[in-house]
Amino acid sequence: MKASSGALLAVMAVAALATTALAKNYTVDGSTGWDTYVNYDKWTAGKTFMVGDNIEFKYEVYHNVLEVTKADYASCATGSPISTHSGGDTTFELTEAGTRYFICGIPRHCSNGTMHVKITTVAYDAATAAAIEAAAAPGAAPSSAPLPSPPADVYSDARTAPAGAPGASTPKSSAPRYQRTSAAVAGLAFAALLAIAA
Repeated sequence: MKASSGALLAVMAVAALATTALAKNYTVDGSTGWDTYVNYDKWTAGKTFMVGDNIEFKYEVYHNVLEVTKADYASCATGSPISTHSGGDTTFELTEAGTRYFICGIPRHCSNGTMHVKITTVAYDAATAAAIEAAAAPGAAPSSAPLPSPPADVYSDARTAPAGAPGASTPKSSAPRYQRTSAAVAGLAFAALLAIAA
């Protein structure tokens, strides 16, 4: 029974590590940061925040970040925040699915219609994480249109094919990070399950 408990803990630890390894770090509005006159609804549009991701606020020291309730977010109320942060750089780990609400507590910075952002987090999903990472990769296709089929003139001997021709020898790239991690996690989970069964 002890071995089974240990194996189960190992599987859980590996799963937690896999989620962390695939976590994405978002800097709120990337280029401008946490500041007035930025449309944060536009910044969050099209993003999928998942459990394990991190949200970083970078801001001038005359701003702050308050995590607030939904009601306080709607009214820009600063009197009873869940937490208050200052200093110019604050990171929040998204630890569970749901929506979190953030505002600047400096008078009128939220109520002027800008310094507020809500982050809706969904449960971690490996397929979605892989798709997000693939879409963010340099050279990723801008659309989801299928790639064209390779031409029929594939050379039988890749070593003699002209450079750049289909079938020509090219250095093999390593698998993307999400594929390596997923394979490792699957292998470790399978080994742990075998240990439990034994």
